[in-house]
Amino acid sequence: MLLGKILSSFILLTGTRHIFAGIDATGFKITYASEYYTNRAKLRRKKYSKLSIGADVLQQIVCSIKIRRAPTRHDNIDFSPMITKISKIKSLSVVVADKAYDSEDNHVLVREKLHALSIMPPRYEQVPVWKTRGRYRKEMKREYNKILYNQRNKDETIVSVIKRLFGEHITSTLVRMHNRELTFRCIAYNTHRMVKLVVMVMVSTQPLNH
Repeated sequence: MLLGKILSSFILLTGTRHIFAGIDATGFKITYASEYYTNRAKLRRKKYSKLSIGADVLQQIVCSIKIRRAPTRHDNIDFSPMITKISKIKSLSVVVADKAYDSEDNHVLVREKLHALSIMPPRYEQVPVWKTRGRYRKEMKREYNKILYNQRNKDETIVSVIKRLFGEHITSTLVRMHNRELTFRCIAYNTHRMVKLVVMVMVSTQPLNH
């Protein structure tokens, strides 16, 4: 709980008024776990942990995460709790996610309850509009703003930086420590990102020498 609050507090330091949220998921290998702990935790078929992140893609700051053992159910199950949690930090402007999160319920949550724009392309592009279920899914099938949607790529950038800085293996041997390790990595990433944002502001405000 405390680590989650620390993680979500970073976006407040940026001074942003609205969060442009992007949702994505990635896997972290747990092959460093010893055979003893692997067997005891019954992880023979669970070779990695799935990290879902909800980030402000404009600031590239992680706002909320969810960690599950993989293989697990569809990533979509984490959309609603994550985006609701992010909306309690700051109001949302836009929410983007890939086809894995295509769901009319997700659109309804974002648009009608959280009063933001949702962009999640439909999974089955070959299905005609009239056979597509849901008002907002039909809208996505007809047209959506590609420029806004492409901001989702910054989620992948965040994941790439986390893995580049801290690796894609989980080093903890105890299963209960996996969540803490990944959470600390996200906190460390946010700290790294905040330093870069501060430096960018300092450089942009320095007077030019003539």
